[in-house]
Amino acid sequence: MALRRAVQDDDVESQQATKDDESYAVGQVTIRVPLDCRPLPLLAVIVSFLPWAVPVALIADIALERRAISLFAFTAILVTSLVCEWGLKPLIGEPRPPTSACRTEDGKLLPGMPSGHVMMCQSMLIFYMLESIHHHALMVAVLLILAMPAMPWARWYNGDHTVKQVVVTFLAASLVGLVDYLIFLVLFQDSSGTFGQHALLADLGPPGVIPVPFLPSTA
Repeated sequence: MALRRAVQDDDVESQQATKDDESYAVGQVTIRVPLDCRPLPLLAVIVSFLPWAVPVALIADIALERRAISLFAFTAILVTSLVCEWGLKPLIGEPRPPTSACRTEDGKLLPGMPSGHVMMCQSMLIFYMLESIHHHALMVAVLLILAMPAMPWARWYNGDHTVKQVVVTFLAASLVGLVDYLIFLVLFQDSSGTFGQHALLADLGPPGVIPVPFLPSTA
């Protein structure tokens, strides 16, 4: 989570700040000083940091509860993040808006297509929404659907991405989440082709021993 001060050579005002404000990038989130404590600007910053908490929560669940779904979700996040940051962003090369403090040391705007925050959150929301529907937890699925616009809004409102970047990423991430879930179903269904709670919440074994649930047993 590198901290970098924005170089405002273009003298473009932030959506939330005045020309006298300074801005810094922390974990690819623009922080403006003094901090704007009005509800919407503050909410946008807080929501923008939530993706950093998701992998931590999954790692904790893997360590404490040893759930197969958490291991799969963490792996999916890792792969998706690497593809976005090291593949798609440099390849597409579309810069962030000038309101963002996510810049190189010489002040050049970093690529912003696709949004890594939106990609990770939306793909995981779709993934867990489908899981909730599969297990008839419809209220949970509805709550996850209602949460979906939060990250695209936060990244746009905080000035770190354009509307185009968050909308395109939102649509692409929805497809990624669907593909992730289909892969999860294929890998974790049992030999009869069914997919039950025992597979979804499969115990990965004692700490230090993580079997691969979709491979046949050698016992």
